[in-house]
Amino acid sequence: MVRSLGCDYVLVGHSERRTLFGETDETIAEKIGLALEAGLKVVLCVGETEQEYDNDLLRPVVILQVKKALKAVSQENMANIVIAYEPVWAIGTGKVATPEQAQTAHDVIRATLQGMFNDEIAQSTRIQYGGSVSPESVDNLMAQPDIDGALVGGASLVAEKFSRIIEFDSSNLLQGARYDGE
Repeated sequence: MVRSLGCDYVLVGHSERRTLFGETDETIAEKIGLALEAGLKVVLCVGETEQEYDNDLLRPVVILQVKKALKAVSQENMANIVIAYEPVWAIGTGKVATPEQAQTAHDVIRATLQGMFNDEIAQSTRIQYGGSVSPESVDNLMAQPDIDGALVGGASLVAEKFSRIIEFDSSNLLQGARYDGE
């Protein structure tokens, strides 16, 4: 049905689905398999809660989520997978992981992919950051070596903010450009 509407991508594993609908890592793995069979590309959302983050559980939580979600995905199908790191504590709260925190999570994801598949797949898989991305945070987030893009939520509802985010250019950081709200 989603394909018939012209959609190419589906979000799977978003924290709200995990929390509100009780979706488990196993359910998420099943959904990924079904989406790939239907010819869809998957954006897999992973991330820790604030309590998990405060207890230094970012690494084990994210590793487990990635491994369980992608356990049945072939190397060939990894070309149809995008991973979005969304720290649950940042979604819709206005809190944003520091660029260093986000880079750590992205590095953990890339290392997990390398262990599950190989270095080529780990390096070629797009890993996005998706925790309250804003015009103010996008430059420093995108300057991190393992952050390949942004999964934008609430800021996409305000044209001016979204325009600034999607018009990100790495040269902006080098030239010192910053969003000033105008």
